[in-house]
Amino acid sequence: MRTDNPFISLVINLDSRLERDQFGGVNLTGVVNNDFLDFGVFNKQKFFEGFDFETIVFIDKHLDIPITTLEYLYKTCDVVCVRNHTDEDKFNDANYLAALQLARGKYICHVDSDCSMFTSSKENVQELLNYLETYDYLSYPTPFTPNPDTNDNYDYWWCSTRWFMCKRETLDFTEIKKCLASSDYLYYKYPASIKNPWLEHILGLISKYTTGRGVFYPPLDYEKHLIFCWDNYEKWILRRLNEQSYDEVKNWVLSKGGIHYPNQVHI
Repeated sequence: MRTDNPFISLVINLDSRLERDQFGGVNLTGVVNNDFLDFGVFNKQKFFEGFDFETIVFIDKHLDIPITTLEYLYKTCDVVCVRNHTDEDKFNDANYLAALQLARGKYICHVDSDCSMFTSSKENVQELLNYLETYDYLSYPTPFTPNPDTNDNYDYWWCSTRWFMCKRETLDFTEIKKCLASSDYLYYKYPASIKNPWLEHILGLISKYTTGRGVFYPPLDYEKHLIFCWDNYEKWILRRLNEQSYDEVKNWVLSKGGIHYPNQVHI
């Protein structure tokens, strides 16, 4: 843990919904498991071993969180914010934004709870950070690099909140809040061929029309890193993977068919 001018802010959005072991196929229906509240946080921290980083955890509280889990988070994280769930419009984006504003690092890595990440070396993580000298945002590795897919209907690319990196200075929170508050304002100032007024799309649009540096989805390279969300999940799998070597995790992922679109692993 580090709170004094950290190099990287690891921002993790968690929730305590009822467990669900299968991805529902649409927004807000990702896999949910209590493993993500502790083994998931450990997994994400391990990715940045060797770097000076802080960990910020923002929990959207639906069900009560076990006290042992909270004690673990208090001991291992720099910031733990628990917010009672509300059904307000765009509550998820509001939580993302609140969590990002807590960051102090030069770089930010934002990760959703159901996303897991493994790397074979610190140098490979640094290579990812280096992309931010060229692009505003870096999102998860994909076979469709430099884009997330081949949909020609989009005239911009979004910055997936499943997993992204950026420099803290890139985030204009005042402008982002204006765009989240009013779709009329958003699309008057940042026209888009397809209108999805969510945070990840807002980030991509602001980048397109301000700096033009955009979002980069790096190549999927199993020898360097594994960054994926769970298509389905069984309890304790992440605990076991956290204890294995990188090659063991890589071989396990490949035995399940690898990482498939958009960035899922099916067990």
